[in-house]
Amino acid sequence: MADFQAITTQEELDSIIKDRLKRDREAQTKKYEGWISPEDHQKAINEVTKALDDYKAAHAGDEQTIAELRAKTQEYETASLKSRIAHEVGLSYEWIGRISGTDEKSIRADAESLKNLVGSQTTPAPLPPRTAETPPADAKTAAYKSMLSGLNLGGN
Repeated sequence: MADFQAITTQEELDSIIKDRLKRDREAQTKKYEGWISPEDHQKAINEVTKALDDYKAAHAGDEQTIAELRAKTQEYETASLKSRIAHEVGLSYEWIGRISGTDEKSIRADAESLKNLVGSQTTPAPLPPRTAETPPADAKTAAYKSMLSGLNLGGN
């Protein structure tokens, strides 16, 4: 062991205490290296809370918009399903709006019961396309067609 020396002056005591405090601070600094102070922690919490509040404010109507879009999509899917089932059952296009139900089973049941009430309705065949040889309705129309056929309208 080293020789013991008694501390006789205040300066010697201050120097010894100063050295020990310095070593203790260095040890504590090394021990808590990488940690943040409580003040910095609270500051970080406040920043995150503010950012979250800003995000919520910016996207406040998103949930309502999503719900509206889901409802609209459901309406379109139901209308498509009604159209498909009406076609399969043999109902004409005019009766699709009368079909009720929310799922395929209930829509099909309603379409079939409506088909039984309405009966078999055939859709008229489309008219044949009009041709240039269609006879004119009267002499005046024939004169106009004759005159138009004699005009050169394209520059050729």
